Amino acid sequence: MISVQDLRPNDALVLDFGTSLQYRAGHIPGAAFAIRSRLAAHAEEFGTKAIICTSPNGRLARYAAADLAALLGRDVHALEGGTAAWRAAGLPLQRGDTRMLEPPEDVYYKPYDQQGQIEAAMQDYLQWEVALLEQIRRDPDCRFRDFPAR
Repeated sequence: MISVQDLRPNDALVLDFGTSLQYRAGHIPGAAFAIRSRLAAHAEEFGTKAIICTSPNGRLARYAAADLAALLGRDVHALEGGTAAWRAAGLPLQRGDTRMLEPPEDVYYKPYDQQGQIEAAMQDYLQWEVALLEQIRRDPDCRFRDFPAR
């Protein structure tokens, strides 16, 4: 574990394991968004800098640090208290999709969570929802009973 006071983001690779929505809302400056299950795909990119893992409250960061330490064969630390401790210390946060190791596909994005073309995303969702009834009718495993209209 490393404390907020001891973390120097410029001297380390900070990996943020919050959801992409949480990352976008505010992360430690210079941190990279990462998905724990996909760490092996990036092992060669991590270099020799110290690696510090963070997450909103620090719990997931501890698991990710252990996974990464086993994968790389070297020490990896978790930020004590996570990004919440960084925020509570009054330290600056960076916003946006600034450094994404993975595409933001870890959570379902509601139409209004999109960063652009919100109306188009809402229209796409409504079209999917309307088409869902016909899709259910065609599915042999889905046996909903049709009720008469009132």
